[in-house]
Amino acid sequence: MNCQGIVFSPSRSHKRLKKVLLILPELVVKKLLFFSLYLLGAKISTIASLVGMPEESGKTIIKRILKGGLPALGDRRQTTKAQLPNPAIQSNKVSVTIEGDSCLITFFDSKQQIMIPRKHKVHLRSVLLTLLQAGSISGQTASRALGITVAHCHNLSEKLLNDDVTEVLLDKRKGQENDLLVDSQVKAELVQQFAARSIAGYSVSGKALAKVVNDNLQTTISDRAVRWHMKKLGLMEIKKSLPNLVKSLKKTSNHT
Repeated sequence: MNCQGIVFSPSRSHKRLKKVLLILPELVVKKLLFFSLYLLGAKISTIASLVGMPEESGKTIIKRILKGGLPALGDRRQTTKAQLPNPAIQSNKVSVTIEGDSCLITFFDSKQQIMIPRKHKVHLRSVLLTLLQAGSISGQTASRALGITVAHCHNLSEKLLNDDVTEVLLDKRKGQENDLLVDSQVKAELVQQFAARSIAGYSVSGKALAKVVNDNLQTTISDRAVRWHMKKLGLMEIKKSLPNLVKSLKKTSNHT
């Protein structure tokens, strides 16, 4: 594998290492880097200098990995007893379970619980990410409960250390607050296409309507803007009733 043409970014490396160190011990990361650079053909002395590890320690790591596989990445200085969970600590761990539309957080024992509706996303995220920061729950537990990746959990948790909840967790994306590119002509075409396509049985999704409106008027209205105006105009409320209304009017003999 030739890495001569790869450009390594120090800033990206710093950010990525910060994220990884939230999950893996520093020693394990160093071992991974040492072994990876060894496989890529770098000199052991050079690797030791880059990683910040004694050369002899690096050689020992390589021998252990080649002999014992990935378990050699662990810290062998820990005894079997030290690796076993402490019963007192184990009993104090926080459990997180999903029950229907709610998230149940249990502290210490079943008598201390918090029930948070999953639709209350900011509340749920702030509580779970705080527990993650405290080491009370794992990144995997938080990610499962929040429906996001482990990496995203740690990223949000890190941001919360520096910023307020409103800066990190609130969704600041807002819908179309003014008409911008959607003038009266676009609105008229939107209503016309919605009505015609509803009656004819064609799709009236935001994507479909945005395409036909943009094609007809040479505009660049987004799907999201179209959906926002459809909701604002109440068009989706008449999606099913409009075709039936047209049929009933056709059957009426007396046109007034």
